[in-house]
Amino acid sequence: MTWMPAFLLALAPYALVPSASASAQDSSRAYLEHRNDLGLIAYCSDKGWLPADSAQFFEIGIAEIYGKPSPTPKGDLHERKGREGISYLEGEEQTLAELAAKNNVEVAEVCEQYKVQIKLGKAIAAGKKAK
Repeated sequence: MTWMPAFLLALAPYALVPSASASAQDSSRAYLEHRNDLGLIAYCSDKGWLPADSAQFFEIGIAEIYGKPSPTPKGDLHERKGREGISYLEGEEQTLAELAAKNNVEVAEVCEQYKVQIKLGKAIAAGKKAK
């Protein structure tokens, strides 16, 4: 497969601006992609392709790595689009169905790409609970 979730593609740029102001954060492509990923995970969960608590654990992982992002109007929009199955990756929008078709896979397989980040969030949550 030739694509990767926005979460993985956006690691380096977002790491440079973890404490950015809300307006700077709002214009950060990585921030918008993370918010979109959160919506996509909720979409995938609603379709039964990911566990129901996946978005919760994805958020935990993102917050641990980058800090908790402040809500912004653009971020909210990109998360809402994700919840509708619209992917925002490298500044381009397309539906998950289009993304899957371009890569000759089922939409469920696209959703499965988030399992690593969800597993990370679960490990972080378990570690904090154990303390």
